[in-house]
Amino acid sequence: MKAACALLAALLCAPASAAGPGAPPPAAFGNDHDDPRTAYPSPAPADVPACTVEVLHHAFDSFEPARAGIDAARRCPGPWHRIVLRIDGSVKGRQYDRIGHVSVGGVTVFRTSSPEPSREGIAWQVEKDVSAYASLFTAPQPVEMHLGNVVNDTHTGVFDVRLRLQFYPADAAHPPAPSADLVLPLQDLRQDGPDTVGAASLPANAERVVAEVYATGSGGGCEEFWYFAVDAEQVWCRAPQGPYREVQVLIDGRVAGVAAPYPHIYTGGWSNPFLWYAIPAPRAFDIAPIRYELTPFLALFGDGKPHEVRLRVAGLAADAKGWTLMPNLQVWRDAGSRRVVARLLETDPGTTTVDGELETLDRRQPRLRQRWQRRFLARGEARTSHGVVQTTVERAIEGDVHHRWTAQEHEDDEGDHALLGEWRDSETVVRRPSRGAASTERNDHRFGLDGTLQTRPVDGKPRLTTALDLHDQATQVRDGAWTRTRDRFVGTASYTGQVPREQRNATADTRQSWRREDSAGGCAERRIENRNGRFVVDERGCLPASLPRDMQSP
Repeated sequence: MKAACALLAALLCAPASAAGPGAPPPAAFGNDHDDPRTAYPSPAPADVPACTVEVLHHAFDSFEPARAGIDAARRCPGPWHRIVLRIDGSVKGRQYDRIGHVSVGGVTVFRTSSPEPSREGIAWQVEKDVSAYASLFTAPQPVEMHLGNVVNDTHTGVFDVRLRLQFYPADAAHPPAPSADLVLPLQDLRQDGPDTVGAASLPANAERVVAEVYATGSGGGCEEFWYFAVDAEQVWCRAPQGPYREVQVLIDGRVAGVAAPYPHIYTGGWSNPFLWYAIPAPRAFDIAPIRYELTPFLALFGDGKPHEVRLRVAGLAADAKGWTLMPNLQVWRDAGSRRVVARLLETDPGTTTVDGELETLDRRQPRLRQRWQRRFLARGEARTSHGVVQTTVERAIEGDVHHRWTAQEHEDDEGDHALLGEWRDSETVVRRPSRGAASTERNDHRFGLDGTLQTRPVDGKPRLTTALDLHDQATQVRDGAWTRTRDRFVGTASYTGQVPREQRNATADTRQSWRREDSAGGCAERRIENRNGRFVVDERGCLPASLPRDMQSP
């Protein structure tokens, strides 16, 4: 396994290219390529020593999970300024991309997909800030890591994975990370058709509750590429609702949260692993959960009994499969009260407006444009030891997909595709205490893709070309202070099909830029570029930029 590159302080990093510094990249992919990396920074603080707990080391060659136990508070006493989960993996040979997760005490704390290897082998590293789950580590816990894999004569790659947790102690200069008092899994979690259903009961003095849902369409079928869905014949991904998808949380049958899912692309996605060998798509190695502020609905849990929590992907057919929803609840308690009395004052879940046009007059060049939006509102109050606190949640989600394709002529023909998709998910949470000033937090997420898939004959063989431009932007405004991150991937890759691997003449040109800035003047940026498996650019810099007008502090 190749060692992590500490100098780059990146989420994924690798040694200098085997071609040597300044050497030109090869004309095409060979049997080996540089280890994958991304432009993300490490979440580990540079000025605090880590207390490291080795959790497990496992070779994933089947669907059996790796199991271990952890007693972090004994090994690395808290409180903790930060907690970082670190994965070091290696694989060689031939293998598909696989989906995995790590759970602590039954709570999913990390969701990931794996890289696809070269014949000679690769190594990769992922780091995630898991400080939000700090309460899980205050007592001994079971740990499981799942990375289901199939190994046979064709798919030979075995994922060798090492999992560690790094605890950075808090002190006067490094305060404890903000986190919930409790992080709870749902009880009796099960599938009910396409829905995921469980039960939850909250402590009597709960004053705030947030749900997290790791939501992924995967498995290689239609729902892995749900944004391609069309209600039309001769399309490989046919769905009655087209590409409209919405992830909902329901409490006792009442809609308590809505969100736009992220269009994850794994390292075999868009029919072209060469596009992702060196630089994976945004969020591919660290799948972020969707967060829902559920505090206005505290009153529904007021009797202390278990209540149904249902997770649903709206837009799915009743018999659809392919989505995995992994939830948890994060609870803050009122330390000065044995019981918090809450009321649900107002709720307007809204309705999703879907507007679309499917044009099929030209059989060889059909097209779809579908747009949808939803507005959600909830307001509740809680009587706490520090006064009555009213919480208002407003959320707006939007989607807009343009899809053009050539109709399939036979079963094995996927046709050409051009797809432009844009999504926006904005949530504003206002807390108004009866004593003191109100606080406002706004989180705005905008993400999308612009891509094409084309197949053309070259010397009598099909040559597939995939081009993608992906963007992922998040802005948080909290009481006048703002932080924004911007992530962009641009790449093109081609290879010849129906020939042995050594004759595919595969080429790829990919690049990623990541930038973070804030209202205090902080700024960090990194840019990486790769050609045909070799990194040719890895640089840092920060150019002046300003927050968009519509995201400036209210």
